Amino acid sequence: MDALIGRRLVKVVRLAWHWADEPDDLSVGPVQLVFDDGRGLLLAGRSDWTLELVETYPGDDRWLAPYDYDYDGGRWLSRDASTEPPFASVIARPLNELRPIRNGVNEVIGLRLDLDGQILTLKTWQGEVKT
Repeated sequence: MDALIGRRLVKVVRLAWHWADEPDDLSVGPVQLVFDDGRGLLLAGRSDWTLELVETYPGDDRWLAPYDYDYDGGRWLSRDASTEPPFASVIARPLNELRPIRNGVNEVIGLRLDLDGQILTLKTWQGEVKT
């Protein structure tokens, strides 16, 4: 992840669980941060309510495979969330620092990113990344 320091954030991909005929909650779900060299970082909630961090690479969409399923009429849908809050204010800014946020038993539950002085904090809430 240190290789992302100095890189500009160029895109944010967000996944949301979609039930047919119901509104999607766009503030909950995995987040992929994509930087100017095509590398990225996927933040996803785990079933134990901790945060999973996965590095992603240009042209490699294997990180999407775990989200490619239907369950009782619902499924994950991805979208470009670059213009949505809180991401819009940090697009095109270079990453200065990223720091894990830990709970009382030292498990990673979030990530604090300093993007050229703007702070973006992504944390899990009830097992999902929430903004």
